[in-house]
Amino acid sequence: MNSSGMSRIPQVPSLLRRISFSFLLGFGLFVLGAGLQGILQQRSLTHISIYLDDLVLGVLAGLMAFAYEHRRSRELRQKLAVISAMTHHVRNALQTISYVPYTEQAKQMLLIQQSVNRIQWALNEILPGEGQEAQNFPPTMAMAKEAIDTEPPTGTTGKP
Repeated sequence: MNSSGMSRIPQVPSLLRRISFSFLLGFGLFVLGAGLQGILQQRSLTHISIYLDDLVLGVLAGLMAFAYEHRRSRELRQKLAVISAMTHHVRNALQTISYVPYTEQAKQMLLIQQSVNRIQWALNEILPGEGQEAQNFPPTMAMAKEAIDTEPPTGTTGKP
C-alpha cells in the first residue's frame, strides 16, 4: 500500500479533535442555556423560565442527536450500496466461472479471463483507493464474442 493509493480513503478525525468538538458543543449549549435563563429572569418570567430554558436546551440537544444519527444512517446506506454492487459483480463473475467446465475448451480460458477482468474492474471502480488505476469500462460480452469468433476451434470433430 502506498500513500498515493490511500488518498481516496476518508481520514478519521483524531481523538483530540473529536473531544474538542464535543467539549465546545457542550460548552455552547451551556452558554446558550445560561444566557436564555438570564434573559427570562430579567423579564420576571421565573415560573415559565424553568421549563422554557429546559425545553430549548432539550430541543437543541435533540436536533444535534438527530443530525448525528442522520449522518450515520446516510454513511451506512452508502456502505451497504457499495457492498451490494460488489456482491452483484462478483457473483456474476463467479457464476460464469462455475459454468466453465461445461463449455468448449477453447472458450474456457477466455471466460475465466473475462470473469477475472470483471472482478478486477469491480474492485477498481466500486472499491477505489488501492492498487492500479481503474479502467473505465467493465469487460463486455461483445469483446468476448469477438475473441471467441476469431479463435480457431479445438477439440475433436470426428474429421481427420
